[in-house]
Amino acid sequence: MKNIYFVQVDVSASSETQNAYLPYTAGILVASAFTSEIVKENCLFKEFIFLREDVNAIVERLDNPSFMGFSCYCWSTEYNKLLAKAVKEKYPDCLVVFGGHDIPDNFSMLEEFDYIDVLCHGEGEDTTRELLEAYCQSKAFDDVNNISFRNPDGGFVRTQTKQQTTLDYPSPYLEGWFDKIVEEHPEITFNAILETSRGCPNQCAYCDWGLLKAKTRLFPIERVRAEIRWMSEHKIAFVWGADANFGMFKRDLEIANELAKAKEETGYPERMRMNYAKNNFENVFEIVKIFKRCEFDRIGATLSFQSMSPEVLKNIGRKNTSLDFYKNLLTTYNKANMKTYSELILGLPGETYESFIEGVGKLFEIGQHFVFEVYGCILLPNATMGQKDYIERFGIKTVRSEIIRPHFNNEAFSVPEYNNIVVETNSMSREMWVRATTFYYMAKALHGNGLIRAFGIYLFNEMGVPYEKFYDGALDYFENNPDLFISKLYFDIKRHADELSLGITNRKLMFAPCGEIVWDDHEYVVLNAISQLDMFYEEIVPYLESYKIQEDIFEDLLNYQKNIIRTPFDEEKTVRLRYDIHNYLKDVYVNNIHPLEKKEHTLVMKDSNPVPEWQDFGKFVIWYGRMGWSSYKDDVKEI
Repeated sequence: MKNIYFVQVDVSASSETQNAYLPYTAGILVASAFTSEIVKENCLFKEFIFLREDVNAIVERLDNPSFMGFSCYCWSTEYNKLLAKAVKEKYPDCLVVFGGHDIPDNFSMLEEFDYIDVLCHGEGEDTTRELLEAYCQSKAFDDVNNISFRNPDGGFVRTQTKQQTTLDYPSPYLEGWFDKIVEEHPEITFNAILETSRGCPNQCAYCDWGLLKAKTRLFPIERVRAEIRWMSEHKIAFVWGADANFGMFKRDLEIANELAKAKEETGYPERMRMNYAKNNFENVFEIVKIFKRCEFDRIGATLSFQSMSPEVLKNIGRKNTSLDFYKNLLTTYNKANMKTYSELILGLPGETYESFIEGVGKLFEIGQHFVFEVYGCILLPNATMGQKDYIERFGIKTVRSEIIRPHFNNEAFSVPEYNNIVVETNSMSREMWVRATTFYYMAKALHGNGLIRAFGIYLFNEMGVPYEKFYDGALDYFENNPDLFISKLYFDIKRHADELSLGITNRKLMFAPCGEIVWDDHEYVVLNAISQLDMFYEEIVPYLESYKIQEDIFEDLLNYQKNIIRTPFDEEKTVRLRYDIHNYLKDVYVNNIHPLEKKEHTLVMKDSNPVPEWQDFGKFVIWYGRMGWSSYKDDVKEI
């Protein structure tokens, strides 16, 4: 019997981990392969390797491996290389197979790494089964679709490309492939992947999903229901939805209800995260409402733009719905007290510094005042953007950047993993990329996290100051006043962005009262600003005064802004105001725009869920609460 191993190491889980994902990709490949009588008669499955353990310890416990399959993505490829090399040195006859999104559709990995024998391209269920069948029968691999391999004469062969057309594959959950993992690791809280469909109708240049050119296919609904029950019974904490566009189909509402029902009846899964459909807003709204009912998805609906520039959208093969439509949609979500967040990508071809910050300003303008993300553009090997002609056409330059995960123990990455991040194009220099990155983090801290959001909203609606001008001006203020406490934070972020643009990623932003935890850049600014809140506002006042806001309104805005911010130190503030700022802002959040009204009154501001310790405040308010939604005291009454 041939001993078979599959490797899908978790994104951040070491051997001392308390949380880990079950290896779904490896599991469905194994489950599919063992439907073959040839494989069952000739192979003995030994183990899923799913933790980032010491490589030597893994090699020592292997039992004469004949076949090792490695699932590769950006967070696991370097670890896989190290383990595969060690396996090949001790067991030179073991067939080493690499597959997954990180495998380019060429021979480059075979040329560079002599310990890899076969590359699998695209979806893997049929390919893995066919490859194992050929291997068991000592047949040549020429008739196995979708692979590249090394010939005995030293050359390379790329076999025929064939698309998978169905999803008629057994579930690794329901077939019991993960039962042993769960039983042997009671100390681990497990997370899981739920895949209800596969494929994407879009072909965005930065993404490699659409390039599979496979029609979106559905897993049988009874299988999905059964997997949800399995996850509930096995106390899965977090479920990540693998669908590219959940909510595209009407049946997705049924699946959402099944998930909510499972949580309400058993408490599990505790949380869920989906990639929502881009063009079926009615379904997505209903799904988010279902999840809100049981506090299932704390992030909410994704309203993604990637860019607001028509030129950029043309370059990446994407078309956004009108801003008026999104404005109305945001209004609907906000009125229902349902969360949303929006995404932009920095480094797309055709984007300039000016168009990028204008895009951030437009997000605020249409009502996305709380949570927005800007992701660095990653060059994926199988995306259109990753191809040589596209790179040359748009002058794309990248750096190989080590992945640093905020909030996690990065010691799990004892073998560093990397992304290729776009830091320069024909339209955006490296220096402007650094400025844009710094702008995003500071705008997220100052507006999204609420430190001076009230001023930004007032200036835009009452005095016509564009949001991007206000926050870009703040960067100039910090540059011109380098000795300020807040300016030092700004320069920390700028220096971090500059180093990242050069491929230097050894800087980890930490906030001492929270211990040895790595924070994202905007979180680092917010935590430090809150720790010295009076100093922060004292130092930012000269910049705010430069806009010549009417004196009594300015005083009220500052008084309100300073006291509404949630901190670990106080639970209640009483504020005397001459203008109805609180209700004015609440109306702006639902796009009910009207002039600020003069009204003398007193507000009592309370934190309904105080978190008095810094470590808990950082975890539950800044990280879990995604501070943009939970930055202000939430129990505000007029007396």
